[in-house]
Amino acid sequence: MQIGTYIRRQPSTLTGLPAAIGADLDSFASLRQKPERIVLLGTGSSMNALLAGAEALEEGTGASVIAKEPEAFLRLPPKASGQRTLVLAASQSGMSITTIEAVRLSVARGFPTLVITGEEGSLITEAGAEVIVMPIGPETVGPKTMGYTATVISVLAVAAKLANKAVDLSGLLAQLEQTAETGLAAAKDLITRFGVPDYILVAGQATHLGTALEASLKIAEISGVPTAAFDTEEALHGHVYGTTDKSLVIAIAQTATEAKVAANLGEALAELGPRTVVLNLSGRPTRFDLNVSWPTAPEQQWLAGCWAPIPLQWYGCELAIARGIDPDKMIYPNLGRRLNVRIRKEA
Repeated sequence: MQIGTYIRRQPSTLTGLPAAIGADLDSFASLRQKPERIVLLGTGSSMNALLAGAEALEEGTGASVIAKEPEAFLRLPPKASGQRTLVLAASQSGMSITTIEAVRLSVARGFPTLVITGEEGSLITEAGAEVIVMPIGPETVGPKTMGYTATVISVLAVAAKLANKAVDLSGLLAQLEQTAETGLAAAKDLITRFGVPDYILVAGQATHLGTALEASLKIAEISGVPTAAFDTEEALHGHVYGTTDKSLVIAIAQTATEAKVAANLGEALAELGPRTVVLNLSGRPTRFDLNVSWPTAPEQQWLAGCWAPIPLQWYGCELAIARGIDPDKMIYPNLGRRLNVRIRKEA
């Protein structure tokens, strides 16, 4: 299972990447002034990573933050105004057709535009924007895990730069390695306890809306189990009605208040049949918690968006194994090409 190598590589990537891109951040004209409006631009895992950093961007700059899929950006690009605007785009592959077109349009409209990608020399690096190329190397499997968390920490490094702060995770390597190993054990335990659910609902809010969306995407890509993600408040307003006694609800909690809400959800569903577990980063335990060792977080709680997905990445792999599927491959390996969402490299 090669994907496990990349999951285990995330601690060293997360702890080393802020320093690795620091000189680039210092050189970018787009980051020399705090923006008053930030437009996030991406799809799939890239958009999920941007959303995981959205609250940090807003908190650090006071800017209004708007998320736009590339098609929406192309259809209705932001209008020029007196507000200083930063367009922050992400594309791990650098080959997403509409993201490239949207970046080109942003540059043509005169907006300061910064792109985060994992592929040096990809087409998006030629679109005219300033570019962060994450020094993470290739992920030679279908579902990308390391690329996601590296994008999250890159977005948070941008947020810190705009807020005149520093991101330093260098002292957390051993703790993050423990998170990776206990996350695998927790994923195996979920399979032992619940088998393969008929449906998985993942709920999170603020930074962890991005975590929930990414976890849902990875579980579906790797295992093929029907999965959806919602903001926690949205999930509480009806979406759990779509679960059965064979379903699993995963609630992500960052604060004590969120842990209390997640526990209340678990108690309510326990009487009805659906199972609930809590990915609990709050320090306030509930009886539904997954047994994961989390880092002693720095003051900024939003940094947890970097490591929160790790147990659920493992869970997608363990679900695939339980279903007799190779976790290194997408459940439909060639679907992206058939849908024509990426530019194909010439042979």
